[in-house]
Amino acid sequence: MKAIYLDCFAGISGNMLLGAFLQGGVPIEYLKAELGKLSLPDTYELQASQVSKNGISAIYAEVLLEGHHPEENHGEHHHHHRAWADIRKLIEDSSLPDRVKKQSTAIFENLAVAEGKIHNRPTDEVAFHEVGAVDSIVDIVGAAICLDYLSIKRIMVSRINTGSGFVKRSEERRVGKECRS
Repeated sequence: MKAIYLDCFAGISGNMLLGAFLQGGVPIEYLKAELGKLSLPDTYELQASQVSKNGISAIYAEVLLEGHHPEENHGEHHHHHRAWADIRKLIEDSSLPDRVKKQSTAIFENLAVAEGKIHNRPTDEVAFHEVGAVDSIVDIVGAAICLDYLSIKRIMVSRINTGSGFVKRSEERRVGKECRS
């Protein structure tokens, strides 16, 4: 049985995970071809580049949306809202292998159940914001494609450092109260 261990000492993003899979042997052209089986309404490009952060070298995968240049928007992101039911249909209607469809929908369903609990909505009525955006769909379905390609059956993850501490605030900074300098 093949397994992977994710050392998430500083967290992990979809871009980082896809990059790790590419570095682990998934050919980028294979990943792009499989992702092409999704009928995504937006045009995007998947790019991979070698990066070095704090002396650690890695591949970073990035989803670039056509006509969207984050550097011109000073980091602002424009995300579409997609209902869980629409994302499920997008995946189910694709020609992806059944194993990839099953894993992708399971990931999104877990997210939809959590969102539904938070917002007191039925799962099928959950509307994803950032997770409903094309880049997040590519990250999640792409991860399922990579797991299938590498025949990974078990995923182990390190403890994620969430931090801790206290925040001090003055009484004048309370929400709804006028601030005086």
